[in-house]
Amino acid sequence: MEHQSPTKISAVVKSFLWVLAAGPFILSAPAAEPAAMNEYAPVDAIFNEHCMDCHGAQEPEGKFVLEDYASLLKGGEIGPALVPGRSADSLMVRMVEGAFEKDGNKVIMPPGKRKKLSLAEIATIKAWINAGAHGPPAGTVADRELVVPKIALKVAPHIPIMAVAYASGPALIAVANYGQVELRSAANHQIARTLKGHHGNLNAVLFSPDGAYLFAAGGEPGLSGEVRQWLVADGTLVRTFAGHKDALYAAALSPDGKILATGSYDQKIKLWNTETGQEIRTLSGHNGAIFGLAFRPDGKILASASGDRTVKLWDVASGERRDTLSQSLKELYAVAFSPDGKRLVAGGVDNRIRIWEISESAAETTNPLLDAKYAHEGAILNLLFSADGTLLLSSAEDRTVKVWDGRLIKERFLLETQPDWVHALAFMTKDETIVVGRMDGTLGFYDATSGKAMPTLNAESAHPALPSAPLGVSTQAN
Repeated sequence: MEHQSPTKISAVVKSFLWVLAAGPFILSAPAAEPAAMNEYAPVDAIFNEHCMDCHGAQEPEGKFVLEDYASLLKGGEIGPALVPGRSADSLMVRMVEGAFEKDGNKVIMPPGKRKKLSLAEIATIKAWINAGAHGPPAGTVADRELVVPKIALKVAPHIPIMAVAYASGPALIAVANYGQVELRSAANHQIARTLKGHHGNLNAVLFSPDGAYLFAAGGEPGLSGEVRQWLVADGTLVRTFAGHKDALYAAALSPDGKILATGSYDQKIKLWNTETGQEIRTLSGHNGAIFGLAFRPDGKILASASGDRTVKLWDVASGERRDTLSQSLKELYAVAFSPDGKRLVAGGVDNRIRIWEISESAAETTNPLLDAKYAHEGAILNLLFSADGTLLLSSAEDRTVKVWDGRLIKERFLLETQPDWVHALAFMTKDETIVVGRMDGTLGFYDATSGKAMPTLNAESAHPALPSAPLGVSTQAN
């Protein structure tokens, strides 16, 4: 028997018992439905378990998408899927009950030998439709539960550092790991504040251009992705950007800080208004997860790196795809514009850094590949230019971090071999210091001129009180 969570079983059983007791009155008195039947989440959970293989956003059968409430209401190529208040007249119900015929043949969903919906699940859907087929509350998405095996750990797990960022104004380093962001003093690396409450791993962290806000992106794989925006001065949560169907692995801020771009394993890119929290548009076109995003310094072009082995260039104002750079041989994890906006670099699983010259329009055929440099003995994880463009950092799965001449893309020196993979890279103190965050949960600091290691505070250190004046941040844990 397929494992289901106690919460899901309880909801289904209650729905079934209620239908058995009150079945004769369902169609005639929808107003008498219990409150639970007005909730979309239990129905969405049934769709997610049985229907997403065929009715996801990518190439849906019958052009019928079940990933969100709006698509469900829209229906598919043969018409609306449901009639609110009338389950008996709803195409969806007839199909899951096997009461629909096409070309003289009965149609039952899910098709073939796939597991069919139980009587209790069908009863839940019918009761929801009869109650009016209401969607999730405005501005929210339905909560989904990911059921996975529970495996006991034999050793204490590492908490990987997946992203770091530096803001000169408050002189803070943001360190992102599982479910939280640490704000550390750039002077002594000690923790000033911890921002908690995030879902899943945090894979990207960004300061606004003025250092006033922090954006942290992550989510639960297979469920949803989100970005939380924090006020740096006191740790207040400003808003949450939610709408992706999977965890976020990339985020970028436009140079003026007004547009947030997010990239997810759901293969979508979303643009958000940071002042209102509203989604501007969704960019579709990749056939793989989005692992890297970068705005051109003029804010007009967005570059995206994907598991589909391509970099795509997007017009930010219109959402139009300008070009697809497809020279990479394997998945791409990182992308970065040079500070002058004239060159773009990307790297990934084929161990090479590719450099393109990007035209003003970024239109097709105007962005030639300049070079492809074999850079590491393992997949490239991250790429980062210094603010003045004189340096380029690269990190890889071979546990190396290299410093390159940012203009010639010529290797200058190699940092000491790292104890674990380095996903997180940042420059701080006027590009004089390199910060690395490792999968084993430790931080490293290096002189950007010589590559010499600098003193580092352990990631598990205490949270001492820090002077508030130079930080501009309260030391009270949020």
